[in-house]
Amino acid sequence: MAAARLIVAANLAPVAADNPAWLGRVERLRRGRLLGLIPVLVAVGWLLAMGGPAWEGDLANLSPVPAASRALDAELRAALGAPDVGQLLILRGRDPEAVLTAQEALVPLLGRLQAEGVIGGAEYAARLLPSAATQAARIADLPDPGTLAARLEQARDGLPFRPGAFQPFLDAVAASRGMAPLRLGDLAGSPLAARLDPLLFPRDGAWQGPVVLQGVHDPTRLAAALGGQDAVYVDMRTELGGILSGYTVQAWRWLGWSGLAVLAVLAVGLRDPVRVLRVLGAVGAALLVTVAGLTTAGVRLSLIHLVALQLVAGVGLDYALFFARRPLDVEERARTLRTLVTCNGMTLLTFGLLAACQTPLLRDIGVTVATGALLAMAFSFLFAGQSPTEGLPR
Repeated sequence: MAAARLIVAANLAPVAADNPAWLGRVERLRRGRLLGLIPVLVAVGWLLAMGGPAWEGDLANLSPVPAASRALDAELRAALGAPDVGQLLILRGRDPEAVLTAQEALVPLLGRLQAEGVIGGAEYAARLLPSAATQAARIADLPDPGTLAARLEQARDGLPFRPGAFQPFLDAVAASRGMAPLRLGDLAGSPLAARLDPLLFPRDGAWQGPVVLQGVHDPTRLAAALGGQDAVYVDMRTELGGILSGYTVQAWRWLGWSGLAVLAVLAVGLRDPVRVLRVLGAVGAALLVTVAGLTTAGVRLSLIHLVALQLVAGVGLDYALFFARRPLDVEERARTLRTLVTCNGMTLLTFGLLAACQTPLLRDIGVTVATGALLAMAFSFLFAGQSPTEGLPR
């Protein structure tokens, strides 16, 4: 970006030098620089009245997928009966059978919690594939062919079913009595295996069996009911929110250290407390008004906005430093102003395109940087630039 500015400056130098008469009219605008404090004071007052900007803590709302597509996904999941993985119980075992057995031991508790309205339901592997012990018990409960035939004959008495109508059923039950329990490996390549894959899988030398909870209405009662159970309750939204908060805190920490480093460099490079204050004031004013504008528009700030604001701070610092430098002559002041206006225009075009994107993440970056860059240009001109002098053309 710096190289581009030098190239633009070199290209514009002859034009600016030939016609610097406009410079006096433009720089006289700085006589009303105190009026530039009005939007800054309004922004500070608004943010204080609002209790500060609202921050987004739900990672799902930072998805690059548009809201309409996410709503369609939720509708399709509901139609297909597919669970929305948000809150889980994690069970571990040495093999699939151990996990399935542990899940079956939780079934009475899950049924009671559902009856009490604590949860709306649950999806787990043992519901689709019972453990071998449960399958063997159910096979053992099947009546022998003679007993089953006698019961069917008794049930058919007086009904208009022809003799032998239920023979295929009798044959199927007889075949089931001789079948071995179905194992996970027997389902490889089947549609049922695709349903089981996210519900029963190996990891880190053990088998994991998440129980996907649906419609959790009382997480506190759920956690209390699970006390003593060999299951770990995980709220994915809370965990992901914690991760997001951690990265946000880290970003604020790096932003603080970067600010101190910038302050030290400015103090050494400018060697003028007033000029340092003007440069930092211009950048700070742009950031404050940008944040206040986003808050007024109902935007909840996130890590994405924080990164975009850091870019605004960097761009604003460039503008302020160029305006704060002491030019050698009128022509150099004209070249500086024209170059910065051109660079600012290119920045607005670039991030303005992002602001028009349908992807929420890119749109947030574009709106924040485009707004901040425009404000940084205006406040740098007003606060960091030198006052009009008698030597300028009128």
